Amino acid sequence: MSAVAGTATAVQELDEDQRAALDACVVAALALSSSEGQARGRMRLLMECYGRYVRSFGVLASAPSYEVFTGRLRGTRVADLLPGRPQGSVLGELWLLDGDGMPSSALHRLAVEAAEHGHQAPGIGADIRHLLSLLRAVGVMPASAGLSRISGETVQHAVFRALRAAGFEAYTRGREAMVRTPVLTRRELSRNTVLVELGAYAGISPTRQFGGLWAACPMCKWTMRATFRPNGAVDLECEDERHSLLGGRYRAQPAAESWRLSPRGELRTVPELVPVEGYVALPYALWLWVTLPGLLEVELRDRLVASGAQVRLWPFGDAYDLHVTRPGRSRTWRVDVKTWADPYGLSQKLREDPEGPGELCFVVPEHLRGYLPLLRRAVRGSGARVLTDTDLVAEVEGA
Repeated sequence: MSAVAGTATAVQELDEDQRAALDACVVAALALSSSEGQARGRMRLLMECYGRYVRSFGVLASAPSYEVFTGRLRGTRVADLLPGRPQGSVLGELWLLDGDGMPSSALHRLAVEAAEHGHQAPGIGADIRHLLSLLRAVGVMPASAGLSRISGETVQHAVFRALRAAGFEAYTRGREAMVRTPVLTRRELSRNTVLVELGAYAGISPTRQFGGLWAACPMCKWTMRATFRPNGAVDLECEDERHSLLGGRYRAQPAAESWRLSPRGELRTVPELVPVEGYVALPYALWLWVTLPGLLEVELRDRLVASGAQVRLWPFGDAYDLHVTRPGRSRTWRVDVKTWADPYGLSQKLREDPEGPGELCFVVPEHLRGYLPLLRRAVRGSGARVLTDTDLVAEVEGA
């Protein structure tokens, strides 16, 4: 299981003081690792974070000095930064900044899932404020509400409800566009009225550009995070751990009047460096909660169609994801795709489904095959089945 993917569940298990400390640490780490904005503003934000951090320890415990606080943000496991040092949490496997002060793969995710003040942070704060505006526009949040530890389910429900208001065809087209093309030219976006009205796309974040350029991850096509190195190079890496491990990471070196991009993983395909001007992208949270889950849904639809099946994608909005039939056969598959890398959180979600899973097939990615016994226990007696995407394709082909 990916430790980064389990952050939402881990944050729920913290007490109020630990959450406040985590919020302060996350925002402070973002301020330390960013060059965006004025140094005075970042210093003021750091001092505010330190004040919240000290208060989280209460009057009976002593908090570290400011110098120790900022120093420990580099390379210290997240759980060790919190009062009481929670044991057995995935936060004990993560850090915010590495020893060189560079952001970890967990930092932006924690800013969205765990930080009450994430909207103040340089870089990712712009994404969070954009998401807040979108949720207010579609009526999910009142104007006076703050964006604090919003769940993926809340964001998905808000976005999909807004898309459905335009009709089923527009809903399907808009949702698939957010999956297949998380980055668009402004001209392409202008042709999709539903997406324009939704306001899901915005200018490319400063955290994912350098020298007026950006590059797309070869797997998900979203903008890779840009991390500036002291030697003048820039590391580009997909925010998704699996994509990064599969090769979605590169190093850009200045060369004459341009940049030279070289792979840092086994994947030798080098993406194109594209000018920022004229492009818009989904903010981090929509990529995380709409694009990534949707990739498997769309890919599975394409694989099933190639095998001779007839497939309707998202036939009843959020009810389930794929309605699968075979010409001349009476059997039907109602498929709900689950991409969560936290099987314990997923199993709890399946138990809490108020409508019950009925005859659904819950499908997880092949790399989560090892968790099938746990997930099958979660739906035992409900009439539902749990299988991998590979199993489903084979089953449909053999029917």
